[in-house]
Amino acid sequence: MPSSADMDKQAHEADAAVLRIVGGLHAGASRPLSRREMVLIGSGDDCDVVLADIGVAAHHALLNIVDGRFHLRALDAPISLPERTLHPGDPVEISHVQRIGLGQAAVAFGRADAPEWLALAPEFAGDAPPPRKPAFVRRMPLIAGIAVLALAGLAIFAAWMPAPPPPVDVEQRLHELAREHGISDVKISRDVDGRAVLSGTVGDRATRARIGERIAAESLPASVSLRSGEDLAIDVAEVMRSGGYAAKAEYIGDNSVRVTGHLGGDRSALEAFIRSRAMVETGVNRVEPVDLDEPVADAATDSDRDADAGKVHIVSIVRGEIPYIVDADGNRYHDGANVPGWGELVSIGQFAHVIQADGTLVKLTPSPAPPPPPKEEEAADGEVRPAPATNAQRPSGRVHEHEGGASLQARMRR
Repeated sequence: MPSSADMDKQAHEADAAVLRIVGGLHAGASRPLSRREMVLIGSGDDCDVVLADIGVAAHHALLNIVDGRFHLRALDAPISLPERTLHPGDPVEISHVQRIGLGQAAVAFGRADAPEWLALAPEFAGDAPPPRKPAFVRRMPLIAGIAVLALAGLAIFAAWMPAPPPPVDVEQRLHELAREHGISDVKISRDVDGRAVLSGTVGDRATRARIGERIAAESLPASVSLRSGEDLAIDVAEVMRSGGYAAKAEYIGDNSVRVTGHLGGDRSALEAFIRSRAMVETGVNRVEPVDLDEPVADAATDSDRDADAGKVHIVSIVRGEIPYIVDADGNRYHDGANVPGWGELVSIGQFAHVIQADGTLVKLTPSPAPPPPPKEEEAADGEVRPAPATNAQRPSGRVHEHEGGASLQARMRR
């Protein structure tokens, strides 16, 4: 039967603790620890454990061991634990072996036979009990077989998968989108990251937004720097205003703008201003002026010829916040509308002005609608005779002027 002294010795060996340096200049060194002891760790000569590594303070940490429990306090510098940082003055109880960083050095302490030493510092685990063989090691052949079968299935699946689509030519795709949406002055450049940038002028802001959405939907590595025709028209109108010309500007495509207004009637002065540097700086290709002050030749017509040419007869001009003109059938035409037989309505004021297909400016003045054609009458003997003419159906000599730009006179005849 073992004596009490032997039993005390065995208990002491079981509770034996050790401090080991596991990182830094002194890695591999160790120091036994008593059941009750205070150990000062740092770079100072008065420390119990002296570490010469960079970042180790003179009095870096204080370890206090009391009956197998380990209490650590940071003194002059922080201590790095696996899950937190211990700041100077902060204490913590260390319940198991773990890596403790002090500057560029690292220490660990605990029971000498603790299994954690195997993972933390294998070279110190000679006295530790051998680790238990993981249960899955016995199943390694089965796992290897399953892995081989999985790889074979993956290879078969990959063989049946369709080939990936060829890479998209980004610049070619951007040119296609530019043609599809009518972009003028197309230019493709590269930004600082090497991504393609589509530049040019597009009709309006809504189209610009749609192009951006298409690029995003197709995941193209590109961006847009598009100017809308609305923006260009605003810039042109501002330049015209700065030159004393109050005009309405309208984008008409191909990076061109039409300006309409009372522009003074001096064609040479107006064209010289349009060629000025201020106008060129807007980036506009062409400015088409519509000067309502220029004299316009009357375009003679009459109701019969109007009808044959498909021209509508304008009966009134309604002025106000949203002006419009009205034809004999009650149809309304707002600014910018196409007036059948006449052209595009470009202004509504005292008169209405349209621009015809050949570029001629025509001024339209409303006049009463022509009377309906007379109905034929049937005589007693069954013979059909035309109705007698009335004063309203006889020639009136009234002038009809239609929106467009040039005043038109229309003589009414039977």
